[in-house]
Amino acid sequence: MMNRILPFVMAATLTVPFAVSAESDHHKEQGAGAHKEHGHGGSAHHFADHWAKTLSDDQKARVDVMHLKLDRELGVLKAQIELMQKEINALAAQDNADMSAINKKIDELMGVKKQIMRARYAHILEMRAALTPAQRVSYDMDTLSLSGVK
Repeated sequence: MMNRILPFVMAATLTVPFAVSAESDHHKEQGAGAHKEHGHGGSAHHFADHWAKTLSDDQKARVDVMHLKLDRELGVLKAQIELMQKEINALAAQDNADMSAINKKIDELMGVKKQIMRARYAHILEMRAALTPAQRVSYDMDTLSLSGVK
């Protein structure tokens, strides 16, 4: 039974969208271009101006530091994922492939993906803390509209 379910579980876990993958790149975009790229048609949100356009100089500096920190952390983790995926592929391409070794490597891979998700959501909370209540409305709308990984 488990052998029949495992491929479906593996496929589901490997394709689950990580809702805030584009978070770091998203915050670097400012102005109306960001609206168009995220399906807002280039016009302002219904609720408030886009949060990035309303940042003070102090907020911009803090946001830049937050993004640098996140990018450093995610760069290493993404490299680990790429290597692990290649290792899984190599294990699977062997004659008499060892499914338990493949499963072990998949578990390691998912552990790193979990670290990435945790880092991204911690970043969202850190960003929200740096924004004013009015800016959070627009930021939250962007966060709620994210649907996958780039």
